[in-house]
Amino acid sequence: MREEFLQVKNEALALIIDASQRNELEEIKIQFLGKKGKFTALLKSISSLPLNVRPQLGLLANEVKTTIEEAFARRALEFSRGAEEEEGAWFDVTLPGKKPKLGHLHPQTLVLYEIIDIFKSIGYQIADGPEIESDYYNFEALNFPKDHPARDVQQTLTLADIFDKNGQPLMLRTQTSNMQIRIMEKIKPPFRVLVPGKVYRYEQVDASHGFEFWQFEGFAVDKNISLSDLFGTLEYFAKQFLGQETNIRFTCHNFPFTEPSVEAFVTCSACKGKGCSFCKRTGWVEVVGSGMIHPNVLKNVGIDSKTWQGFAFGFGMSRMVTLKYQMDDLRLLTNPDLRILEQF
Repeated sequence: MREEFLQVKNEALALIIDASQRNELEEIKIQFLGKKGKFTALLKSISSLPLNVRPQLGLLANEVKTTIEEAFARRALEFSRGAEEEEGAWFDVTLPGKKPKLGHLHPQTLVLYEIIDIFKSIGYQIADGPEIESDYYNFEALNFPKDHPARDVQQTLTLADIFDKNGQPLMLRTQTSNMQIRIMEKIKPPFRVLVPGKVYRYEQVDASHGFEFWQFEGFAVDKNISLSDLFGTLEYFAKQFLGQETNIRFTCHNFPFTEPSVEAFVTCSACKGKGCSFCKRTGWVEVVGSGMIHPNVLKNVGIDSKTWQGFAFGFGMSRMVTLKYQMDDLRLLTNPDLRILEQF
């Protein structure tokens, strides 16, 4: 019986402390001290016990009841004071309210929207495509020979034991160029298309590289398109996006899906061309690989390369974000630190 009285006391005190409003407190009081309450039932059962144990249990019962009643009184007083303060609180109704915290777009999303607006203004359509791709669209149709270094497992993230309908392994796309083939298979020239999206490569992560990053692929096919049209497009975009004072330079390169091929570099905005870790102390940042679409690529999608010509370019969009906001480390874009994100 002694243990039962102590158990009732502890149970009542725990519920009193957890009570969040006055009516809940009243229900607890009835549950324990009411006519059919737990404590009342125990108190009545004392009369059925032997005479020699009744006095001790009576004293314990009085102590338990007093403890419970005092706990009820204290908690009720706390509720009363809280209600008085709430009803009697004064405040200046002319003061402005607290400004709610609002979320905002990530810098990468802001840059994505700006890039889309720039290319839409010169007639480009926007497209999207799958990130899980077959070898055909990611490599073969883009004129990659079987022994090209980009096919090496150290560069491509291949999905284990997952194959396409032709038995070729599926992979995470290494470039948005896969959409060149998918789109040119379905529409006839002339056209101008921009494809932003995420790509994946097995690369060492550093200030200017990541294994997961964004690109945007652009390509145009029409009659009498030349390399100068590509240069003009890239220069127009660079100056619209980074400012009219931005310098751009081109160097020869080699890509399987373009011929001739060029790379474009812009002035490093992080150091203003003086040299830093982001630009590898050169003052220039490589932002785009491009060139005239290879005749074999046009042939693979059924376009006559003698009638139609085109150019293609692929920008590292994540790198463009760092240039836009003068960051010196690509990894800041995936850092969840609010001190960084709240600056945009």
